[in-house]
Amino acid sequence: MSDFRMIVCPLCSTDAFTIVYDATFPAELTNEFLTTVYRSSSDQALFEQVVRCAKCGLVYLNPRLSPDRIIEAYAGGEDRAFIKQDNMRIRTFVEALKELSERYQLKLLPETKVLDVGCAGGAFLRAAKQVGLSPIGVEPSYWLSEYARKEHGLDVRTGTLPEQIFDLESFDLITLWDVIEHLPDPGKELDQIYTILKPSGILVVNYPDFASLPAMLLGRKWPFLLSVHLTYYTPLTIRREMKKHGFKIVAVTRHWQTLELGYVLERASSYFKLFGVAKKIIEALGFSRIPIKYWVGQTKMVAKKYVK
Repeated sequence: MSDFRMIVCPLCSTDAFTIVYDATFPAELTNEFLTTVYRSSSDQALFEQVVRCAKCGLVYLNPRLSPDRIIEAYAGGEDRAFIKQDNMRIRTFVEALKELSERYQLKLLPETKVLDVGCAGGAFLRAAKQVGLSPIGVEPSYWLSEYARKEHGLDVRTGTLPEQIFDLESFDLITLWDVIEHLPDPGKELDQIYTILKPSGILVVNYPDFASLPAMLLGRKWPFLLSVHLTYYTPLTIRREMKKHGFKIVAVTRHWQTLELGYVLERASSYFKLFGVAKKIIEALGFSRIPIKYWVGQTKMVAKKYVK
């Protein structure tokens, strides 16, 4: 427990909270175990204490592993199973980009500059290039960022966003796909995003909604309750977070993601054994690679800057 520390609310700095889920810490918290857990796509079920701020209602992990240890673990992360689903993710991202073009006049042209924060193996960047945009990615994992550069020729900067230097008001679109819940200090990165996003630019944030129906029905078996997810937003708290850092939300919608059926069943089987049985049947029938759209609480938020 020496690596964990109590924190104040990341949104309003209040130290008072109520417990949502009690901690179930394993007997030994070795360095090797923690490094394995804190990968960007970890399947490690949540063992930390989950609390709700008594003032603003934000749900977050408390106590929490130190930010330096979290980033260090992310940097060393390697996940070959995750990138095998990139072609499926590209389908989802292409649809999202076309929607942004239709609804928010995002120009699908080479002069449109895009930044994807926490880009993993570069699936969104590949989708952006596919529709004609000029994307840049930032990714803390050495392995994933190197994979994106070598295998797909993408412009990916290794490290975290605060470690990068970009021109002020230089991006038309900035995205955080399944990233904001991983950040030790979301406000710090949102402040930086505000400075590098054009006045007319678009910010897209995808996050697991703690107030969604799947989250409420599944309780501790909700698949997004992971040790790597440090903060759990709701429609109310995400609006408070965005407003605090200079953004106004223009849309909040469900985010339907496309992945292979076998992969979805494999992930689900760690929570419900019945899905493991279904996976074996699907594999025997040769249906495991069929694309499937699913939703278990993923929420997409589109925001723009309050121009000062």
